[in-house]
Order: sequence, then structure tokens, then C-alpha cells
Amino acid sequence: MSDQVATKKVDPAPFFAEISAAYIEVLAGVRRPEQLARWLSDRTYYDVCQRAQREARQRALTGLRSRPEVCLKTTQTFLTDHHAFQGVVILRISGVIKAVSIRAELVHTRYRITDISLI
Repeated sequence: MSDQVATKKVDPAPFFAEISAAYIEVLAGVRRPEQLARWLSDRTYYDVCQRAQREARQRALTGLRSRPEVCLKTTQTFLTDHHAFQGVVILRISGVIKAVSIRAELVHTRYRITDISLI
């Protein structure tokens, strides 16, 4: 019985949707990357910080500063191995449809995002 409890996993789709929306807000300059640090691996956190800095420089050049309107369309998750999930979150971001790809590993009953990217 304890094996069933230990191997039973919760679908990470709602978690992926929330993290994706927060990631978009980080890229838009509305949130700080530190707010995602808890759920990101070290390498992924570094990548998010670098991308957020590039986006901030781009906003400084163009002068565009607006809070994006993020609307969740759909989320699909796939079990890739015993302790990892891959997911795709489709979002409408200020009228444009975009996808966020996420990979997360289960570490001590908590998901740790090892890869996230806006497609």
C-alpha cells in the first residue's frame, strides 16, 4: 500500500499554468525573477534572469511598458520518466497566442522546474 502512495503523482497542469503566467510577467518587467526562484533549478533561474535582463534592455530602447494581459487557453502535461513531467501551456498574451514549454522534476514531493521557455 505504501508503494502506491509513494508513486502516485499529482497532475502538475495547474502549477505549470501559474508558473507560465508568472514567467510572462517576469519577462514583461511586472515581477522580479526572485519570485520564481523557489520553483526553478539554479541553471533555469540563471537563464530566466538573463532573459529578463535582455527584455528590460529591449523595453528601455523601445519605451514600451505595459502590463501584459495573460489568459490561459490550455495546458497539456506528459510524464517523461518516473519523476519528471514535460508540459506545454498555451496562453493568450495581450491578444497574441504563445506557448510556454516547461520541464519539471519531482524532488522530495515538490516540483523543480529544470527548463522553461517561451515559444
